[in-house]
Amino acid sequence: MTTLRRGGAVLATGLLAASLAGAVPAVAATGPQRSYAAACRAAGVLIASPGTPAAVPVAARSALPPTPLPVVLAAAKTAVAARVAAVVYQGRPPKTPRRPPGFAGPIPPERCQVVRLEIAQALEGTPPRVLVVVKPQAPYLLAKSSKPHPGTFLLDGGSPFPSILGNYGPDPYSPADVAAALAARH
Repeated sequence: MTTLRRGGAVLATGLLAASLAGAVPAVAATGPQRSYAAACRAAGVLIASPGTPAAVPVAARSALPPTPLPVVLAAAKTAVAARVAAVVYQGRPPKTPRRPPGFAGPIPPERCQVVRLEIAQALEGTPPRVLVVVKPQAPYLLAKSSKPHPGTFLLDGGSPFPSILGNYGPDPYSPADVAAALAARH
């Protein structure tokens, strides 16, 4: 089990440590790129919980399960069904951890991204029609699309750019499941 730390808040995620130090390209010195790079640096850093081994012997490589919906919803301020209108910034790829032969562990994280979402449906909160958000280093990447994403983007209350919560982003959380969980919570 691992935790996501952001501004003092802690969210259990189940991912391996990754440093954001290399997430800023040298060209991100001015304008919007600078604020996007700063948002990536400020986004959650995934760190291993004390006592969790970095690699464990397993028979086959397998992914960690997604963070349970109730855990992610507890930290979410906004839940939206949306499409990725643009990827406006990508940090540098993180260094891949060295692993001994025969050992496997969590899937290494991908780079931080800042993306523009066009909101199709708000399930929680009242976001604007277009929202710029940060995808922290996590084992998935987002790409521009012409259709709404099949999952739900669960976002924290970060400012100026909220961060996407959950160790696999929107994929594990269908809008129907999120709506049902939100209805049960209210």
